Parts: sequence; C-alpha cells; structure tokens
Amino acid sequence: MEILFIGKEWLFKNALKEELFRYIEPTNIKYLNGFDIDFKPKNDTLIVTSHKTYPLVTRIISNILNQNPVIKENLLIPENAKYSKNSFLVKIDNYEVNVILFEDILPEIFIISPQYEKINIFKMDKDTAKMLIEPIFNATKTDYTIIENEGGFLEIYTEPLNEKIKKEILNAIPFTIFGDIFEHIIKNLPPKKITFAESCTGGLIAANLTKHSGSSNCFDGSVVTYANRIKNEWLGVENFTLEKYGAVSEQTVKEMLLGAIEISKADYAIAVSGIAGPTGGTPNKPVGTVYIGVSNTKELKVELHHFKGDRNYIQYQAMMNAIRMFITFSNLYSKGN
Repeated sequence: MEILFIGKEWLFKNALKEELFRYIEPTNIKYLNGFDIDFKPKNDTLIVTSHKTYPLVTRIISNILNQNPVIKENLLIPENAKYSKNSFLVKIDNYEVNVILFEDILPEIFIISPQYEKINIFKMDKDTAKMLIEPIFNATKTDYTIIENEGGFLEIYTEPLNEKIKKEILNAIPFTIFGDIFEHIIKNLPPKKITFAESCTGGLIAANLTKHSGSSNCFDGSVVTYANRIKNEWLGVENFTLEKYGAVSEQTVKEMLLGAIEISKADYAIAVSGIAGPTGGTPNKPVGTVYIGVSNTKELKVELHHFKGDRNYIQYQAMMNAIRMFITFSNLYSKGN
C-alpha cells in the first residue's frame, strides 16, 4: 500500500505521522506539495490531508470519478464514497483509495480496517495485559495488535468479538472498555453529568464528547477559560492563586475544578491548564507542561504532565489523559451482561 502525504506541513508533523505508522506498514511513501488532477493510483493508496489540502484533493477525486462532491456529516466527499468521520473510500482503476483528514485524531482507515474491535485497557502495563489476554485470543485463534496510546492506557485492535469472548476478557481484566471511549461515557454515565473547564485544550474535550449522539444525557455544558480574567470571573479562581502560582499550576486547576462543579451542578468535572506552544514556555514551565484534574462533589485529583510534540498533538495528549483520569476516577468500565 502506498501513502501520499499532501501538503508541505507534513514534512514537520512527525508526532502525527508516528501515530499513523503504528497502524500501517506502507510499501511506499511520498510527500507532495500539491495533488495532480490526473492522479492514477498504481496500488491501494492512503492519501493523508490536512484542512488546507483536503478540499482540493476531494474535488479532484470527485472529478476523476465523474461524481459530484457532496456534504455528509460536515465532510465534503464524492457522492458515492463510503465514508465515516474525516475519512472516505473510493475505487479508482480497481484500486482502493482512502482519503483521510488527519489533524489531531486519527480517523478510521477503511483501507486497512473495514471492521475491527477496539478494546481500551486501563491501570495496566502492556506486558501484564498481554499475559492475561493472549490465552483468550490464542484459544480462539484471534489476531490482535496492542499499543500504548497518548493517554497512558492501552488500545487493542482485533476482529469483532462475540459476547462470550468479551466476558472472558472482562473476567481477566476488569479495567476494560469496549469501543469508543466517548460513546461509552455517554451510554454509561447517565443519570450523572460531567462538565469541563478547559484552558489550553480550547474546548477539545467537549467537542469530542458532543460530536456523538446522546451526549446531552450526560453533558449540559462547560467553559473555555483561556485568559486569567475569565478563570477568575467565571470559575472563581482567586487572583492570589493566579499571581502566586500561575495559570499553569496544580492550585489553579484545583480551583477550576471547584468552580466548574459549582456553576454547572454536574457530578464530575475535568479541568486542564497548560502550555500547548509553540510559544509561552519558560525554563520552569516549558512548552508541553500541562496540569489535568478531575473531581466529583467530594474529592479531586490533579496530575502534572510534560508532553512532547506540536501544539495540536500536545492538546490531543492532554485530552486523552484527561479522559483516562476520569475513567479511572469514576470506575466507569465495561460490565458483563
């Protein structure tokens, strides 16, 4: 399979490319500044685009296929393409061509994964998880891939599993969630509610929760408090705290949590404050310094992280770690039938 990275920016987005290469092993990789209107694939091809290059690529492929470009779920695609969020699949000259819009979260890659089961495992290292899960998969001759993701928990990808195998996995590893984590929260958190107080993530956590149907059952709203003045006026973070410890501090995140719970009346809150870069870092708090907190109405917890990568990747890592913290804090794991 060939991979085409469209746009000069891909020469520098190493963290995102590393995430992609965890899932696929291409036979050929090309970096192209633009996309040829006479494009003809010579193999099954994955085309990786950004917001800058995606519209052009989609219109050219639509023209090649003699199809109209249409909007489906806020995504421009050729009218007869198979699609999901930020990904579509077409056939050109008997080769499969999968175009993905890859900004911070890797979308579904149809060309390698038409159907798969995703298993999220928390509170466990990779070697221990493999030791517990391999006998189950070996007995059923099931292939799987296990990775350590940006959130500090494990992801396993395998073929769709029946309920019997899922039950065996849960018996072996209780700290497990099957499928999409945000959808799991939406399905299992109600009637309790969650809210967010986001600074450096700029609403990313709320956006990823609310893109799923049914999110209103566990989410009434949240705040993006970017400036110190807004942290103070909206969340009640004390000016003394901001002046003495700074916006990026354990003390500020604690007060953000308390304020978020107070104004939303939610059962749980997640708060994030950090330096996503590329500017704003100091010797004591370099770019990538992020404090993440989670709380309920009785207790709270805050973690300090030092993330690497560009701005979008730091924000993505912060979101994933925030969700991990919430899952383990609330014990919101999958349950057997």
